[in-house]
Amino acid sequence: MKKLIKSRFSLTLLLLMVVLALQTACKKTNNEQPPVITKLRAITPAPNDSTLTKVGSGQNVVIQGSNLKTVSAVYFSGFPATFNSALVGDDNFVVTVPSILFSSIPKGQENTIRLVTKFGETSFTFPISPPPPVVSSVSNEYTLPGQTITLYGQYLYLITNITFPGGADGTNIVSKSDGTSCTVTVPSSATSGDIIVKTQGGSTAYSSYNDKVTGMLCNFDDINSYSYGASVISDQTLYPGATGKYARMFTGAISAFNYAWYDPNRSINLNDVQWVPQANLADPVSSYVLKFEISVKEPWGGGGLMIRRSEGSWLYLARYEPWKAIAPVPFKSDTWYTVTIPLTQFKTKTSNGEGTGTSAPTLNDLIKTATTVNNTGKGPLVFMYINDTATPVTTKFDVAIDNIRIVRARR
Repeated sequence: MKKLIKSRFSLTLLLLMVVLALQTACKKTNNEQPPVITKLRAITPAPNDSTLTKVGSGQNVVIQGSNLKTVSAVYFSGFPATFNSALVGDDNFVVTVPSILFSSIPKGQENTIRLVTKFGETSFTFPISPPPPVVSSVSNEYTLPGQTITLYGQYLYLITNITFPGGADGTNIVSKSDGTSCTVTVPSSATSGDIIVKTQGGSTAYSSYNDKVTGMLCNFDDINSYSYGASVISDQTLYPGATGKYARMFTGAISAFNYAWYDPNRSINLNDVQWVPQANLADPVSSYVLKFEISVKEPWGGGGLMIRRSEGSWLYLARYEPWKAIAPVPFKSDTWYTVTIPLTQFKTKTSNGEGTGTSAPTLNDLIKTATTVNNTGKGPLVFMYINDTATPVTTKFDVAIDNIRIVRARR
């Protein structure tokens, strides 16, 4: 009897060990399976926590699937993403889509999510789009049809089309690899208005192409507040790409501390012009910018183009010295380009020179002069070429300026 009981106990123990072994093996098998991705959903609360159809850089999303607990790396179109490993579950976890340089995606990894765990990896095809394009400025807002215009901003790649006012698309689109600019040929039928840029990430509009009305103070043609100073000419061969009349400022070498802006062809003096509408004088100074087109014929290596209101004290003055950005090489431009100067750059004088101090506190302070009794947002405007440094200027100064305007700053 004892022998029988012992035998039955041994059999029971053996069966129990087999069951435990099978459970352990099953559990081990389940945990050691390669990962599976089934879908991506939004992280935000309902009703937005639904299945996503595409994702973009910087977006926080939830990857759902199975066997995800031991994830060690996640890649979106070949670029590594970040996630908190302490918050990873076996069936989902939150991940931030990385910043993707779409022009440098490894071949074959476009729109692919690759997930790596301790026990294997998986790939999941999913639309990964760049953010909508941003156009902050253009090379020349008055680029003629048939010529090439450059758009500057962000995410200017994967472009599907660039449509100009009038409805025609530009041609010969070439994007810089980092998406900060692109070039396009202006169609022959382009009119005036918005340039629409459409990419795989969305679309945006640049609203100032060929606008000859908004904020225009002087174009030396039909809107002409010019008084005296520079030569006003319409020679298209001297400055190719010019449209109508423009002002030419030019002089030879000038000495140190040369403030003789009143010498022939060293200034552009406008009569009273409406800087900003009277109703907007309470707006922040940062709300507006001064714009004009310029073409630099001779290498420019010293002195500055200074812009101020017309008064003896030069209380607020803005400086434009493009040659400083590439010094000691003189600056030259073979084409017309648009200059944008925020009105906040009109500043007081310091020991470092004119226009290097503080900005005007209000538009009212900036525009009014000492003789103004009731400010209406109207006053004269002066462009002048001077040298306020101890170093003589040995290069020539020969520039053309057109389309002087003050418009709202882009947001």
